Amino acid sequence: MRIRRVAGFLLLTFTLSWGYDALLVRLAGREAFNSLAMPPWGMFVPAAAALILELFFQSDQPLALRRGQSKAHWIVYAFLLLTALYALLPILALLVPAQQRLMQGLGTLLITMWTLVVIFISTQNSAVTMAGIGLGLGDTTIGVRFILAAAAYFLLSSLFNLAFGLGSLQPVHERIMGIPIPSPFYIPALLLLFLAVTVIGGPLSGLASTFGEEYGWRGFLLDGLRPLGWIPASLLTGLIWGIWHFPVILRGIHTFPPTAAGILAGLMFFTLWGVLQSYAALKTGSIWTAAFMHGVVNSVYAFSLTYLVRPETALRSFGLGWYGLGVLGVLVIFALRDPVFHEKAVQSSPRHA
Repeated sequence: MRIRRVAGFLLLTFTLSWGYDALLVRLAGREAFNSLAMPPWGMFVPAAAALILELFFQSDQPLALRRGQSKAHWIVYAFLLLTALYALLPILALLVPAQQRLMQGLGTLLITMWTLVVIFISTQNSAVTMAGIGLGLGDTTIGVRFILAAAAYFLLSSLFNLAFGLGSLQPVHERIMGIPIPSPFYIPALLLLFLAVTVIGGPLSGLASTFGEEYGWRGFLLDGLRPLGWIPASLLTGLIWGIWHFPVILRGIHTFPPTAAGILAGLMFFTLWGVLQSYAALKTGSIWTAAFMHGVVNSVYAFSLTYLVRPETALRSFGLGWYGLGVLGVLVIFALRDPVFHEKAVQSSPRHA
């Protein structure tokens, strides 16, 4: 039965996300699709696929409708509605290019509104209720440590790239995140906006996108592979997550170049970082930690490239390149020694915390 669940989830996720992208390429062409400045709809699909299966087809799951409903269920209903509405926006943006900025704004609004819905509904339900359907906050103290560690990894990677001559220091910008900054206040403003926007605001406002991936991969799939043991399950989940990224890498719009070396590096990164994402979810007992940590990774890496140090080449660098993969390998080895990876109790799963 568990094999059927995992297979059904993977079939639905890959078919919808890859199929949707193929549809957009067919409608508007690869160049127009690649230039579309919107979060990919595919990021929402893993969670949407998992939620559909849990709500309507798997009566033993915490969210199953047959087990009753609570106000907390509106978080997932709102997410499914968001996924359905957001699917229309990239299509409209490509079919009516003159309205592309409007569609981008609507997309951002929908994503931000879902975050507000999550915050509001969470305040209307007890921690026990939220945890009972697999959406509890878990250990927030440990969660903050994971989030800060993710930010520190990419900041230190920038420092190493600069120290070893692998990248160049970015010049002073007239604007930071679109805000005009007088040169005497550049460094303080950079620090303030880094903390307020890059580490907190950005990941929080874009939570729907990262929840879309993390609930599917580190929630549903990791739990489905649990009988293998947490270590094999975490590695396999990361590997599948990497394979899922192949089309975006091959289109040349990802950090990794669309080459054999880029595909290999990407697969290694997503497998290794996927273990750390699983570690965060298991250690804190919360999928929210993994989702927020994912958002911090995206925002801090982009911030580092724009305002700190840009590597000369994507692969010959710390962070996401070969040297960074070596560092990640060491971090993963240490992480896998944590007892949480060797627990067999159902309670160690973020979906049963």
